[in-house]
Amino acid sequence: MKKKNVYILSEYFKREFSSNILVSIIASSKNYNVYIGTDKTYKYLLNKNLLEPGIFHTKSVSHGIEKSNFHKNLNKKYFILTCMDEEHGVINEGNYDDLFIKPRIDYKDLKFFKAFFCWGKYDYKKLTKFFYKKKNFFHITGSPRVDLWKKNFDKIWKNEKLKKKNYTLIVSNFNLVNNHFSLKKIVNKIKREGYYNRSPKIEKIQKEYFRYQRKNIKYFLNMIKNLSKKLPNEKIIFRPHPTEKVEYWIKNLGKITNVEIYDEGNISELINNANCVIQSGCTSAIEAYISNVPIINYLPIKEKNQILGKFITKFSVNIFSEKKLINIIKNKDFKIIKNKKKIVNHRMLFLDDKLSASKIIHIWEKLFNKQSKFSDNNHLKISLYLFFFDLVTTSLRNLILFIKGKLYLKKKFLHKFPEIDLEETRNKILKIQKVLNYKNSIKIKKLGKELINISQI
Repeated sequence: MKKKNVYILSEYFKREFSSNILVSIIASSKNYNVYIGTDKTYKYLLNKNLLEPGIFHTKSVSHGIEKSNFHKNLNKKYFILTCMDEEHGVINEGNYDDLFIKPRIDYKDLKFFKAFFCWGKYDYKKLTKFFYKKKNFFHITGSPRVDLWKKNFDKIWKNEKLKKKNYTLIVSNFNLVNNHFSLKKIVNKIKREGYYNRSPKIEKIQKEYFRYQRKNIKYFLNMIKNLSKKLPNEKIIFRPHPTEKVEYWIKNLGKITNVEIYDEGNISELINNANCVIQSGCTSAIEAYISNVPIINYLPIKEKNQILGKFITKFSVNIFSEKKLINIIKNKDFKIIKNKKKIVNHRMLFLDDKLSASKIIHIWEKLFNKQSKFSDNNHLKISLYLFFFDLVTTSLRNLILFIKGKLYLKKKFLHKFPEIDLEETRNKILKIQKVLNYKNSIKIKKLGKELINISQI
């Protein structure tokens, strides 16, 4: 019996890979042949006609002409497109239409899709009101990322070595001011991709947020230094945002003995083993809340018009002074505001017993029922093509960097999605299977540096 193909596009390895594994395990148990790969890899294989039709599940609808053409090409080749936007926008408090819908979902791109999965009732209501003619197209499923934050999955994140450190976790969220690219390059890229045309207000909001971050990062840096000095026995683990330059933090924090910079691995492990999480308007606060870990929302700068990340203030302990924050850490005066579960669940569905991953797969099943013919991919051919593709692209990139004297920038090209570690992936699958109580055998194939296949034996 031929299996149904599902292709999951993964952009940020640290952010999405674990949840994509969860989806793959459940889908493979239902006779799905699942692939997890990057945009670059899928585009290459599609152009070479090496991918048989199936579900193509991506992380955003509108992003620029190249992405629009890619979706159009997938649609022409009889792929069924679905989406869950990983940027979500639900932690902001401004006009959702201008902040999220208009820049990220253009109606002309939406016509290629068959389903859009929502994080909760909040985005579902906003999206169905905006696209009222396509109301049945949107589904309140919740996110597989949030599935892994629930209590029954905390076993996969427990780490005795980390727990023994008895640490405070500080999560950075300075993705504009400490990016691998300058603000000018970021703005020009966003302009090319049409975001500002679709939502003119976004440019002003982003530039204001850049100025806010530029001031805030100094306060954060001083807070960490002073916290480490005044509480020399307090272990601090610092986690940079996935898009940040870790070199900045190494330069400023690397010599402090009681501060460790953790740039590798999944943030969920760091959150679940922490005494407390300190951040500022970041999604990590929602993850910590759902994971039942105390959160401090550090707001040293009072900005009345600051709307990005403002939802976090509604369920966190909001601290405005460094002195008060240090006292809380010193006295271990942590607390979780228990009566905010409903408002958090409204934004990110987590109180439902049924997994969001299962809900998504259930909708895929309905979409697949309309497509009766399935064909298997030629894995040998895909592996051979990707071997030479990866070799040529990596060699060419390194040669150009060498000629320009910028070999140190190699890390920048891998910060989103490093080469997949097969053994690490196997271990992750086994852990998640144990929680799910799935005893079926799963086959994993690495077909390229940025592409794996997961299916049931």
